[in-house]
Amino acid sequence: MKAIKALAVLFVLVGAPSAVEAKRPAPLTEEDRTIVQVYEAPGFTKDQLFTASRMWIAQNFKSADAVIEYENKDEGTIIGNGNMAYPCGGAFACMLKADWRVPFTMKVETKDGRIRLTFTNIHLAWPASFNSGIRTNAHDGPVNQRGDLDKIRPELLKLGDQIVASVGQLKADDNW
Repeated sequence: MKAIKALAVLFVLVGAPSAVEAKRPAPLTEEDRTIVQVYEAPGFTKDQLFTASRMWIAQNFKSADAVIEYENKDEGTIIGNGNMAYPCGGAFACMLKADWRVPFTMKVETKDGRIRLTFTNIHLAWPASFNSGIRTNAHDGPVNQRGDLDKIRPELLKLGDQIVASVGQLKADDNW
């Protein structure tokens, strides 16, 4: 009987780490960290959408020339690197993550009446800090937590809405 109890205890001890690991969420893949969205912009040509996208990048990022890695008007493609504040949400979380940044790569593809945005290389970055005697090293690496990605995704998708809105503004500015 003692042997059976000992065997049961051994089974629990050996099996317990496996059970804990089974509950741990799978790490995010690069595919998980890729966000693609198509935005409708009826009545606008590929060239108008390309020009408006480039202007939006110039107005909303520090320097369009420093941000844009590739552009081809004939293809209707712009690829650039962006950076935004981490969307922390909540006073306590924002206090802890106020200096977190989200670097990303954004690809804008235009065709008549549509813009497709693809976000890749989504990272989390923060500087080294020293608070209450605790040192935290600087970090810049891929987003690894589903919760972080779920906070970042809607903020990135808002950029597409802003680009589409800027197309209408560009057309309105033509009538001055």
